Amino acid sequence: MHLLLIGYNDTALAALDDCRPPGSVTLIEEKDLWDAKNLEPRAAKHACLGTVLFGRYQQDDQFLEAVRTAGPFDAVVAGLEYAVVAAAQAAELLGLAGAGTDAAMILRDKLRLREVTSAAGMTGPAFREIHGAADIAAFARGGACVVKPAGRQASLGVLLLEAGADVEQAWQDCSQADEGVQLAKRPMDWRYLVEERMYGPEFSTEALVRDGAVTFCNLTRKYTLPGPSPVETGHTVAGHADPVWEREVQRLVDAIGYGSGILHAEWVLTDAGPQLIECAGRPPGDRIMDLIDLVYATNIHDRWIGMLLGEESGQHQGELTPRCAAAVRFLTGEGPGTIEHIQGAELARSLPGVERVDISRSPGDVVRDVRSSWDRLGLVIATGATATEAEAAADRAASGLTISIREI
Repeated sequence: MHLLLIGYNDTALAALDDCRPPGSVTLIEEKDLWDAKNLEPRAAKHACLGTVLFGRYQQDDQFLEAVRTAGPFDAVVAGLEYAVVAAAQAAELLGLAGAGTDAAMILRDKLRLREVTSAAGMTGPAFREIHGAADIAAFARGGACVVKPAGRQASLGVLLLEAGADVEQAWQDCSQADEGVQLAKRPMDWRYLVEERMYGPEFSTEALVRDGAVTFCNLTRKYTLPGPSPVETGHTVAGHADPVWEREVQRLVDAIGYGSGILHAEWVLTDAGPQLIECAGRPPGDRIMDLIDLVYATNIHDRWIGMLLGEESGQHQGELTPRCAAAVRFLTGEGPGTIEHIQGAELARSLPGVERVDISRSPGDVVRDVRSSWDRLGLVIATGATATEAEAAADRAASGLTISIREI
C-alpha cells in the first residue's frame, strides 16, 4: 500500500502510524508552509511517513508534476481543507477512487455549494455573493444575517450579524481575516457571501461514501461561542444517528455528485428540519475523528483509507457499533494578552473519564480574542456511558484548568 497525502496533518499521520506500514505514506506540502510551520521535526515522529515532496496545491495545480513522477500510488487523500481539490485532481489523474474534481470544487466554494444544493431541491437560507459592505446592507435591510468567505477554513472570517450591525466593520473583518502560516505566501482569489441567519442547535455529520452511496454516517452535536464569531467550543458524539440525517447526507451526496471518500457536513436543526451550513470533502478537524474512534472502538482514518483501497476484509467490513459517548471541550481565553501560567493539567488528566488533555500554548505566548479555531488554547477529551456523562466529564476537566492571561 502506497498512500499519497496532500497537506500535512498530524492527527491523520498519528492514526496511520497505528495501522499502516512504516514509510508507506508520501506527503506533498507547500515548501513555504513546511518551513513556516517548522514541520520537519514533527514529521520525523511519524513512522508511516516516508517521502516528502514539495509542490503548490493551494489554488494551483503545479503539484501534479510531482504526482506524475513520484508514484505509483494506491490511494490519494487530502489532509487539509485547502488540499481537497488537489486530492481529487490527483486521484483522477491516477485513475483512483476519489471525490471527483467537480464535486471537490463545489465543496471548496460555499456559494457554488448553495447554488447546487438549492437546484437539487434541498432547503436552505437565501444567499448572494457580496463585494463590499453595500451588498451586505442591501441583502440584510437592517436585519440579521451571516457574512462569510466562500472558501476559507476553521470559521475564519465567518460573522453572525444581529439586526443593525455595522456592515462596514463586518466586511472588513470578513475580507481581511488572516490565518498566517496556514496559507501559502502568494496571491489568492477569494469570494464572499451573505445569507439568512438560521436558528437552532448545530450538528455535523461524518460520512464514509463509496461510489456515491453512504456506507457510514456519524452525528456530532456542536457547540459554538456566543456573539459574532461562531468558533466551536465543543463537540459530542453520542453514537447514534437518526435515519433523517442519513437521508439528508445521501441527498447531499447525490446533489454534488460525490464519488468516494469522507464527507464532513455541518447543519442547523431548524423547525423545518436539518438545514445545511456547509460541507467539506475531507476528515473533520477539532478531534471529531478521535471522538468517533473512541465511540465506535475503531480507527476511522484506517477504515476510510481501506475503503479507498478496496479492502473488504477485517475492520473494513461490517457496521460500526457504538460502545460509549465522547466529548471534546476547547479551551479559550480573552485577549489580547500574554499567558502568565497554566495550572491544573495533570489533575485534569487524572479525572474519571478523561482521555486526553492537550495545551497548545505556553507561558509567554500572546493570546488574542477568539475569531477562528487557531485562537483556541487547548482541549479536553472525555468519555462516558451517555452523552450527558461524557460532556460532564469533559466540562469538569476543562473547568479545573487555569490559564492566567495578563492584559496587554
